[in-house]
Amino acid sequence: MSIENEYMVSAGGTGALGRASLTQQFPARPGYGTQGKKIAVFANYFKVMVPLELAVTRYNVEVSPEAQGRKLYRIFELLIELPEFRGVISDMKSMIISRSPLTGISNGHTVQIQYRGDGQDEPLENAPTYNIRIVTPLTVNISDLNDYLAAVQPGPVFVQKAEFIQILNVIFGHHAQSHSEIVSTGQNRHFSISRAESNRHNIRALGGGLESLRGFYQSVRAATGGLLVNVNVSHNVFLQPERLDRLYGALGSNNKVTLNKKLKSVRVDVLHLPGKNKNGREIRRTKIIFGLAHQQDGSSEDHPPQIASFGAGPKHVKFWLAAQTAPAAKPASGKAKKSSGSGGSKTGAGLPSNQYISVFDYFRLKYPQIPLSEHHSVVNVGNREHPSYLPAEACLVQPGQTIKRRLSPDQTQQMIQFACRKPFENGDSIIGDGRIVLGHSNTEARFGLAIGSSLITVAARQLNAPVIKYKNNQGKETPITPRGGSWNMANIRFHTGSNIGPWTFITFRSNRGRDYGVQDVKQTVLNFQRFLLNSGINASQLLTTPPPPEILLQDGQEGANDAAIRNIFRAMHGSTGTRPNFVLCILPFNDVAIYNSIKTIADTRAGINTVCCVGSKFMKEQRQDQYFGNVSLKFNLKAGGINQTLEAPKLGIISEGKTMVVGIDVTHPSPGSKEKAPSAAGIVASVDKFLGQWPCDFRIQEGRKEMVSSLEGMFLSRLITWERKNKTLPENVLIYRDGVSEGQYQQLLDIELPQIRNACKQKYPPQVTKSGLPRITIVVCGKRHHTRFFPTTEGEADRSSNCNPGTIVDRGVTEVRNWDFFVQSHACLQGTARPGHYYVVLDEIFRGRSPKPPHQNAADALEELTHNMCHLFGRATKAVSLCPPAYYADLLCTRLRCYLSDYFDPNDSSATQSTTSGVSSQPTFDVRIPDNLRDTMFYI
Repeated sequence: MSIENEYMVSAGGTGALGRASLTQQFPARPGYGTQGKKIAVFANYFKVMVPLELAVTRYNVEVSPEAQGRKLYRIFELLIELPEFRGVISDMKSMIISRSPLTGISNGHTVQIQYRGDGQDEPLENAPTYNIRIVTPLTVNISDLNDYLAAVQPGPVFVQKAEFIQILNVIFGHHAQSHSEIVSTGQNRHFSISRAESNRHNIRALGGGLESLRGFYQSVRAATGGLLVNVNVSHNVFLQPERLDRLYGALGSNNKVTLNKKLKSVRVDVLHLPGKNKNGREIRRTKIIFGLAHQQDGSSEDHPPQIASFGAGPKHVKFWLAAQTAPAAKPASGKAKKSSGSGGSKTGAGLPSNQYISVFDYFRLKYPQIPLSEHHSVVNVGNREHPSYLPAEACLVQPGQTIKRRLSPDQTQQMIQFACRKPFENGDSIIGDGRIVLGHSNTEARFGLAIGSSLITVAARQLNAPVIKYKNNQGKETPITPRGGSWNMANIRFHTGSNIGPWTFITFRSNRGRDYGVQDVKQTVLNFQRFLLNSGINASQLLTTPPPPEILLQDGQEGANDAAIRNIFRAMHGSTGTRPNFVLCILPFNDVAIYNSIKTIADTRAGINTVCCVGSKFMKEQRQDQYFGNVSLKFNLKAGGINQTLEAPKLGIISEGKTMVVGIDVTHPSPGSKEKAPSAAGIVASVDKFLGQWPCDFRIQEGRKEMVSSLEGMFLSRLITWERKNKTLPENVLIYRDGVSEGQYQQLLDIELPQIRNACKQKYPPQVTKSGLPRITIVVCGKRHHTRFFPTTEGEADRSSNCNPGTIVDRGVTEVRNWDFFVQSHACLQGTARPGHYYVVLDEIFRGRSPKPPHQNAADALEELTHNMCHLFGRATKAVSLCPPAYYADLLCTRLRCYLSDYFDPNDSSATQSTTSGVSSQPTFDVRIPDNLRDTMFYI
């Protein structure tokens, strides 16, 4: 803290302006927060000790012809085995780093490496040769960065900081990257694949041929005072390292199309051709699965293979066996071989030649020690033009292969149970297994960079929760004080009730499990209606004629179910009688496909608000009022009501009614999405000082593009909505931007900010914009980071052993020159709490205002406002982990994924259709919200 305090004094003193750098990208920290009870917490960071005058040299490495994945990794292994490169460190992808400049290695130095597999003494015949070019050597003094971070006087920005951090991450990650029993996913996540008993607790079978491994994320971070290493527990999903035939049942071998997709590009060790190198080490040949045996394999060859059907077993896959012995690398191949003798000659004991033979018979005769099942699909480890076949019994799936598809509900549940751990359990793993896997004790291999043995302690503060305001039965404001991050709204009314108009309900019945019909739920719906009325919602217009409909759903028939749902909502929309504004959908169980169908047709076509609930929960009498309360929150928000508010002083500048708060997020295609799946950008914005309603706008844009390309029109629509409600435009715009990584902060100012200003120019008079209005502040927020905090005493922990709600940290793990902070506003019911991280990239609002007591600076104002707003998420009676503007924008993007589920989450049939050959046109995405829903919170 002393360095931080001294720096802030220097930054605010005489001459500070002269020392400030003109290249400062983002707003400087205006001070540290002062509000709340002062406490100390552990952070999942280790201190880095930097030797005096430590300099290292980085070389970029170019490989040609191009190589990727495991082959590229192996090329780097061969490179650093060469005498002239011994002792260097590498990321095994693009660079090497040495303690001092390499002797005789100048810019452009070239070396040739003939490829040989892991453990091989000599390259195979016809092994490719790679040209390795060493370029752009750069010597950096790590001590310079460390001194910069420890400085107490403002000075020029350390321009090369990002490059230094990249080099340090390579140095610190090299141990794990180069260890044979550790697999790395990306650059920073490392998992032990050891099956030793000591590592069993870090492995969990998920079913379906998958397993989860517990590993560790590691990243070097710049902080005030010096360098830190951030280490966090991480989990990922991998294929189980089993013999392939034993995995078939779990992977679902009955569906050949799905099985083919799951096996594509999987690496396997060949079991029938073991060998040893000169050192006696067993060498297994590695093959990559192209797919299951297919009728089109090798169709252009002289003797194309004979495949009875797609995914056929070994008795029904035949290849041409020429007179010469088949190459060892291709024990079973569809490629024709030239005969060295007459048709009657033999290729080996009992083997025929110059004729077709099945994979089954080939292995029966040549490898009788490997019995085959005729039912297991044969895999092609060559390619479509030149196939090479292996039976499943001869393939062992290599460990550490991640999967890129969505987990089933059961697998997801297993994954959550495995990953959800108490804070102290994760802390113990970090300082125990984590330090071993990451090689923290191996200081010499890091050029003398030492790592502390214990987690650091940082200063924190605990803010008090704001008082929540509702109404009582007499319509007077009623305050409620949260306890442990939550509160109960029993026997009270919403702050501003709504009129939902005509409404009805639909019961969805199913041939799977327990369901409920209209007569079953009728009385419960009436009870729910009374609850809505007592909560301040006008729900008197429950439609009873015609009787509420029932829909019978067929398990697994997604297309038919979708058609039935569309038909019932079309009928409601086109009804000649009273059309419902709201429909309560009572589902037999949670089902993503059913939910997507309901929301898509109701939101984008029928213009009817829907609220979904599961029948078993809705009908359960125990704690029914609490469940009714949770459902009623959505009704009131969708109908334009305000669920809860805060006292005006707790909302600071927003309480003046001149500040529009905005949330922006973008969602992207995920593993398993179609190739041409788009990204979707969403924006929400407040309409008054109460922050109770957040209407929205959205655009569909190019896939995997984070910056919003049509933000100008989206932002303009929010200004128009604010003006319509308030008869004036806002003086301030506070934007919470979700989902942006550190490396993209500048892009916000370069790409999105100009669009926002252009939108403002279209609405504000020129003299207003010239005077600097509206003032804009942009705060990047998110939870996709790896910082965690742990209580240092039991007295400072909540019931789940996490830090108490309201914990805020802006010291210790932050950098004094940047304005960022962490807020854990919520109570984590299970697992380890993840605080929200907020980083200010533009500020025209807070720094220019004089702080109002008890605030002492702009940091106090923004930190407390952000924390307090987390108690205004209308869908819950508890504080949430992310500021509501960003949370609502995230919900909007999630809803957009529902509308585009055929692209984001395709089923097997739709996925296969997207891969057909020929010229395919770019799909169009026509998603529109009817006028009657457009300015509502339909996405809740």
